[in-house]
Amino acid sequence: MILLDKTANEPLYLQIYQQIKEEILTGGLNEGDCLTGSRAAAKLLNVSRHTVDTAYSQLAAEGYIAAKKGLGFFVQPVPSLPNLPSINNNKQVSPTIKRIEQQKSNDTEILYDLTNSSHTSNLFPKKIWQRYTAECLEKLYIEEKISTLQDKQGELFLRESLSRYLQRMRGVHCHLDQIILTSGTQQSLDFLCKLLSTSALPVLMEEPGYNKAVSVFRNNGRNIQTVPVDEQGICIQELPVVPENTLLYTTPSHQFPTGVTLPVGRRHELLNWACKNSSYIIEDDYDSELRYYAKPIPALQSIDTHDRVIYLGTFSKVLSPSLRMSYMILPPQLAGEYRRMFADYNSTVPLLNQYIVATLIDEGKYDQHVRRLNQIFKKRLKVFTELLAGVSDNLKISSNGSGQYFLLTFTAGTQQDELIEAAAKEGVRVYSTMNFWQEKAICPPNTLFLGFSKIELADIPDCAHRLKVAWKKWL
Repeated sequence: MILLDKTANEPLYLQIYQQIKEEILTGGLNEGDCLTGSRAAAKLLNVSRHTVDTAYSQLAAEGYIAAKKGLGFFVQPVPSLPNLPSINNNKQVSPTIKRIEQQKSNDTEILYDLTNSSHTSNLFPKKIWQRYTAECLEKLYIEEKISTLQDKQGELFLRESLSRYLQRMRGVHCHLDQIILTSGTQQSLDFLCKLLSTSALPVLMEEPGYNKAVSVFRNNGRNIQTVPVDEQGICIQELPVVPENTLLYTTPSHQFPTGVTLPVGRRHELLNWACKNSSYIIEDDYDSELRYYAKPIPALQSIDTHDRVIYLGTFSKVLSPSLRMSYMILPPQLAGEYRRMFADYNSTVPLLNQYIVATLIDEGKYDQHVRRLNQIFKKRLKVFTELLAGVSDNLKISSNGSGQYFLLTFTAGTQQDELIEAAAKEGVRVYSTMNFWQEKAICPPNTLFLGFSKIELADIPDCAHRLKVAWKKWL
């Protein structure tokens, strides 16, 4: 029996649909039963025939009933599901999870998060972004691009702007058809794994190195082979003889996380190794613009004369990680293969954002913003190092005046988890370096990773004081 509530907000056809569906599922209506005709049901329920037809149509679309010409609608077989206990209702929380949740509830409030994965909000160029959003939206409308698909390599407007910018700032040389815009460095790496898809080949990584790149390679079935890093960067003499098309991922201009810069001699040695082994170097130039005491050094790609370097860059460090906008520059021989392999792909980078960034670059606002960031980050780094330097001979600060982070090394015997826990009790979140090492056993246990992009300059003295209090017994 169907009961309708005409005062409810729920449409009448939906009430009819739900009640008939419930009867079928609970056995009130059995397979083969014929439903009352829509005309008779409408008269019985005192609703329009259209209301009943709509309910029946939805039931038929979902397979609960089917029409037989001239006869009406008949209930269809609906296999019952096994009566298994609900996963959620019977979920048991492990003692470990309970302990962690209890610990979180008792934790001191974190006042300062020393991450380098995001900025303080006031560093985003909000006003100029708002202005260019309106201008670029109008431009896209006039050009009739506002509702069209774009080139799979990204908008030509931004690729042209980016090509000029990289030539001027990084010495990068390329044609426009070598530039591919992506939704982040990890997507760039994912493309490369598919482009050079021999899963039997290892990927060479710096040790320590960027852990999020490692995740992409492993998810693509690649084995990671590590190459040690010393005080000048990747150790060229440790590079093995490898099969053709092997990938080497490196961060030569600002090694992550040690911060060292690969000198020009080793750069040439690295390029010679790639030529000799017919392999490719992935140069991740993730934050090359952020240098506080010297101009950015030319990219490795700028001295590559044999097309062995794949250049990666991003707008995440200068603008915002939430934009999800990066780029890669492929050697000519790979660019052609990319267009063939990904011929049916569409660009995943929002067109409006591409126009805005291109306009920022062309009108000099991007350079202006970079200079502003360098001034701000330089001050933050300077205050941090001044407040922590000289505290004790037991504390060493590692930074080459670039990027958005530095490393702290304690000479006294201690462990990362002890230092992290002590800092958290004083309201400061600092980070382990363990994630950056593939061989966890050789990760220095007394080194921490501290970022300064998410903390205001005025808050640094209080933050540094809290760290000194937290680590008093090790200083």
